[in-house]
Amino acid sequence: HQTTSPLGHEIASKKVDNYTFRDVLLDLAQRNQAMKGMEGMEMPGMSTRPDITNHLVVTILDPDQKPVSAKVGFILTDPSGHEFKTLTMGMSGGYGADLVLKTPGVYRIKTKAVIGDKALMDVLDYSVK
Repeated sequence: HQTTSPLGHEIASKKVDNYTFRDVLLDLAQRNQAMKGMEGMEMPGMSTRPDITNHLVVTILDPDQKPVSAKVGFILTDPSGHEFKTLTMGMSGGYGADLVLKTPGVYRIKTKAVIGDKALMDVLDYSVK
């Protein structure tokens, strides 16, 4: 019997202006595990769409590697060029939102974070096979 970690798998980690953006992708089972006890709550980034496939969580660390408090949103561009924007919800030091990564191809994920009066943007290309 195999159990999946509720942590998902890291798909990117990079520095943006001295801050570290760490992107972790969860599948539906991991998402549901992480969301236990929050069923039915209305939160930014939570979707009731039946075609949700994943949950993306970004953790943003300051230059001292401590999680920061921020307003975070994702802009997802799917392989056909369709854009989907979502706000995120804060969870365990990270910011997450439900995404639909169904169609094979390259997805561009833009993460916009506002930390105090500073706006940071991270761009990540993620391939779905």
